[in-house]
Formats: sequence, C-alpha cells, structure tokens
Amino acid sequence: MSYPIIICEDNPIQLKKITTLVENYLLFHANFFNLSLAVQTPEEVLKYLKTSNSNNGVYILDIDLKSNIDGIDLASEIRSRDINGNIIFTTTHEEMAPTTLKRKVAAVGFIEKDQTVENYRDELYGTLEYIKKLIESSKEYPKQNFIFEIGNQIFNFDQSEVFSVESSPIPHQLVFSSKHGQYEFYGKLNALESKYSFLFRLNRSCLINPMNIQQVNFHSRDVLLKNGVTKKFSIGKATKLKHALLNL
Repeated sequence: MSYPIIICEDNPIQLKKITTLVENYLLFHANFFNLSLAVQTPEEVLKYLKTSNSNNGVYILDIDLKSNIDGIDLASEIRSRDINGNIIFTTTHEEMAPTTLKRKVAAVGFIEKDQTVENYRDELYGTLEYIKKLIESSKEYPKQNFIFEIGNQIFNFDQSEVFSVESSPIPHQLVFSSKHGQYEFYGKLNALESKYSFLFRLNRSCLINPMNIQQVNFHSRDVLLKNGVTKKFSIGKATKLKHALLNL
C-alpha cells in the first residue's frame, strides 16, 4: 500500500518546483508514497477528498491560496475527512504558524519558501521521512481496545482510556481503572498481559497503561497516573519502565 501526496499551491512556478522535488523523492520511495494530486486551487483538493477516502495522506499546502479558502481552512477540512492526514504548510507568511496551532490542524511541518532550493528540498525531504516513520510506527504498534464482561454486559474501552488493571481483594477478580471510573470483573492478570501488548506489568498485582503515566519518580519508585493514583514498582522494573516510556 502506498500513501497519497497532495500538493496545493496557487503559484504555477512554485507548484512546478514542489512537484518536481516530490517526483525526485519518489524515485526512491515510490513503494511507500505516490503523487496523487498537484493543483492550484483548494476546490480541486476538496473534490479529491470527496471521492478518494484518503487515510494517512500527505498534504503540502500553501497558506495564502489567493482564494476565499486559505490553506488553514483547507487543512481544517482535510482533518475532518482524513483524521490521520499529515499536513505540511509551505509559505512566506511565517507569522501564521501560531494560527495553525489555534485552529488545531496539527501540522507536521512548516516550510518557508524564501530559502534556497537546496534548503527547501532538504526540509521537505526530512519532513517526508519523518512522516514515513510515523506511519510505520502506527502500523508496528496497532491500537487495541480493552474489552471485558460483567454478567451479561460487554464493556469496550479505547486504549487511551485505560489507566490500570490490578488484583482485587476478592479472589479471581480484577479492578479496572479508566477515565470513566472503576469496574470489577473476573479475570487473570497473566492472560491480560499476554492479550494486550500496550499494558505494562508494574508489579505482581498491577498492570498499567504507560500512555497514561503523568510522572515517574525512579528514586522512590513511584508512578503517578493521570487519574491521580500512585503505584509502586520494584527496582527490577526501572529499566523496563524507561524503555516502555521511550517507545511511546
């Protein structure tokens, strides 16, 4: 599977320059990316989005598109249709960078036009390589939902909502802590540790989700989770815990 690159630049000379740079990059990365669209108007991009069902696309956008839709407006529309899209802004308006943060379009790169072709190329290629690594990482560590049963009910939690799972004082029962509260169900920690790769064994009786760690004190061996609860870990877990956090 290859991921689409979409370019939108109203200036035909700039469009040709960016397109040529991308085509040269694709000589060595055609198996991962493909140039799907290179156009001058945001309307053409919107038309493409309606029919393409893009996922993890790369969008290289000029901010000032000389249209009633500017690059930030276009990025917002892209984000609503391709939630995992990777947006690169290319512009002479460096002062617009804070606006992209306020509008929550989550741009991966912000490349200035007013620089040499060589520097522009290096920034563009570096950003494309970074996007490639992001996509590869997302495939390497697929997201899992945490699912369990209580009586006749099945509960399904997004991975990001999971804080911890630990042994209950009641034999064979576990206590599950999430953003939405606590639940008790029958199960075994060892089975859950094997099933859910995102869980980390903090100690004999507790699994945690490293994604929801707020702070780690390696001196006192305390982990503070985002729900305000502190858990202890043994000195033997310190190195593994550091690796788990770095892998995030």
